[in-house]
Amino acid sequence: MGRLCTLYEPAPVSLLIERLKSHLKLSHIRLALGVGKSLESSVKVVALCAGSGASILQGTESDLYVTGEMSHHEVLDAVSRGISVILCEHSNTERGFLLKLKEMLAVHFMDKINIIISERDRDPLQVA
Repeated sequence: MGRLCTLYEPAPVSLLIERLKSHLKLSHIRLALGVGKSLESSVKVVALCAGSGASILQGTESDLYVTGEMSHHEVLDAVSRGISVILCEHSNTERGFLLKLKEMLAVHFMDKINIIISERDRDPLQVA
């Protein structure tokens, strides 16, 4: 499941990168700028999907894709259409939603089960 988000105010790619890194607690992301785009290019519509979102994001009318992972050719396709791509790695994009999911499940199960978010789970890939 993904989301198509229209920002109230357009924002530069660079600002969205910093916000994502802060929210997901990441030191880095991977970025592919769309053809003709720069870090200061304005973004109004963001298509996002946690995990591996290429199949969901493809074909959306957006300025920016945000997901965990996409294949090389999927990124090239987006970039050739002027869409910038931010990849945060698969499980990193899922972790940003866990606290909200925990709250939703607690309400659904009326607090009858104990829901624990792992503090040890980390992305298996490293930058070396």
